[in-house]
Amino acid sequence: MAVITRLERQKKNRHRINVYLNGEYAFAIHEDVLIKYRLNKGCELDEVEMRDVLEAEEKNRAEQYGLRYISHRSRTTEEVRQHLLAGGFPREVVEEVVQGFIQMKYLDDARYAQQWVEERMRLKPRGRHLLRQELQRRGVDARLIEEAFHNMEQDVEESACLEVARKKYARQHFASYTEMRNKIGPFLQRKGFPLDIIAKTLEKLKNERLERER
Repeated sequence: MAVITRLERQKKNRHRINVYLNGEYAFAIHEDVLIKYRLNKGCELDEVEMRDVLEAEEKNRAEQYGLRYISHRSRTTEEVRQHLLAGGFPREVVEEVVQGFIQMKYLDDARYAQQWVEERMRLKPRGRHLLRQELQRRGVDARLIEEAFHNMEQDVEESACLEVARKKYARQHFASYTEMRNKIGPFLQRKGFPLDIIAKTLEKLKNERLERER
């Protein structure tokens, strides 16, 4: 049986407490763990209680590590999972923390996918094929990705496609519609736009060209 003989708040991190057992330094824990287990000077800890405290400390460290990671910008569940694993935390601790973040709404892949699509279309327009690849790389489930596309109005993607084409080829003159199609079509495909939307875009550009030539 070990007895807590001293509790000392760290100078560099005021949220962490050094714990001394039987007169000697034993370990450091976050103040949240200290409060949770009601640890005070004079408390006795057996092996089971000691293990519980240290496991709680490990989980708290993982939580703090994860919270710092998501504080800068939105993250997907898989991004947080991989970040915690790379930080050296046991998989079972990582899964517990991730599930806790989901329950507290810190992580929401459906919301993330929706916001990703909306922001990309607004700031860096590109087609759904490219957006799908970007979200897949971030570990978003395929069903949630398709839901995000389902919520996106088709005219939004059509407008984005036209904007991308105009921006890229605004000053370029094409000798014929075939030349324009062969140049712009593959470019828009590389930007991830579906073939049907590319066809509509090319038709609009052709009509604009005809209007200018009248």
